[in-house]
Amino acid sequence: MRAGWDALTLGEKSAKNSLRIFFFFLRFTMRRLRAAHAAAFTASIKRTMNERIRGFDGLRALAVLLVFIHHKAMAEGSGLGHLGVWIFFALSGFLITDILTTQRSYIDAGSSSFAAELKRFLYRRTLRIFPIYYLLLITLALMMTIGFAGPELAGGMPFHFAYLSNFWIADVLHYWPGRYSHLWSLSIEEQFYLVFAPLLLAMNARWHVRICCAVFASGIVALALMKAAGDPSIVIYTHPLTNFWLLALGGIGGALLREGGAFRRCLRPFPVALMLLVCIALLCRAEPAWEDIADPWRFTALYVFYGACIATLVCAVACSESAALMRVLEWRPLMSLGRISYGFYLYHGFIPDFTKSARVIALFGASGIPLWVHAASITASFLLTLMLARLSWRFIEEPILRLKNRRFARKNESAQAGEGALSR
Repeated sequence: MRAGWDALTLGEKSAKNSLRIFFFFLRFTMRRLRAAHAAAFTASIKRTMNERIRGFDGLRALAVLLVFIHHKAMAEGSGLGHLGVWIFFALSGFLITDILTTQRSYIDAGSSSFAAELKRFLYRRTLRIFPIYYLLLITLALMMTIGFAGPELAGGMPFHFAYLSNFWIADVLHYWPGRYSHLWSLSIEEQFYLVFAPLLLAMNARWHVRICCAVFASGIVALALMKAAGDPSIVIYTHPLTNFWLLALGGIGGALLREGGAFRRCLRPFPVALMLLVCIALLCRAEPAWEDIADPWRFTALYVFYGACIATLVCAVACSESAALMRVLEWRPLMSLGRISYGFYLYHGFIPDFTKSARVIALFGASGIPLWVHAASITASFLLTLMLARLSWRFIEEPILRLKNRRFARKNESAQAGEGALSR
């Protein structure tokens, strides 16, 4: 606990200066974007979106592993799951804001319309995230009718079908519902798509960074006000506004990279990524103690500093010139897991923990379940989830992806361009 508070103190000391640096870069970027020629800006976006971003699959894999460890490896008191989800959010903001800005550039050029681009975006998103999500919900509903699913699922099913799981958890249950709890983050992403897609496609591309900045500022204010009002941590944790700002921050990071200049040059060296990883690790370790912070602005500053470190790490990976970092993130097993991370994330909560079985508990009696049994259970859960995710990818997701890319793909438009982070 002492180490956690030491890390917390470090975060408090760094937060104020880090926020100043962040807003300096923000103001600098907005000036540069206003001054940039529209055609050059559009061409820059297209080049970025037509290239596969090295390291992102590896980053997705690390994020989903953090969530898995949090839920399965007796680490629920840690901040690992939150870190994994926030990496996904920063990735999604980076990628989805880019694709919406690219789509808007076609509208600005007069080669497409708002309705056509919104239809394109929603069609691609629907084909990517809906099939296995709703297949899972239908399977759970069938299991519920024959008594193989928990009774709390009945009350939550309408929320899950409407992508409102975060409101079900925070405003109806007021607690984390075990195997269904991870669905809240998928709801946040879907809500983000439904708000941001029409908003960004309706506005000229030069306004997109300002919109992201407005969402970022709104999220910070909402976070501070909710903390000051004494809202429960589960409400703060799952509210759209207290998560949208991180997705918007990912979008701002993408704009900074597209503009190039000092921000890109600063992030390229490997020591920068290493320093960010150290800061994130310290903040992650200290996060469970944050609820004890009474001052809402200090709490908010730590939250924002943490999110800024994560979003900056995503940007650092996107423009990294470090061979060592890429060797890790482009390691074949890690990349393979990253490609199926959406299915892995979706299914992992529903794979049973064998150490919680009444028979296993009775078998070991008062002596308790030994560590090796827990390790075997975690390994079995991982392998079962991995197998299910691979089968899902091979027989459901990949064929539908081919349909998605064929139906609405433009010439030279990459498959990566239309992908979110959780749903890659």
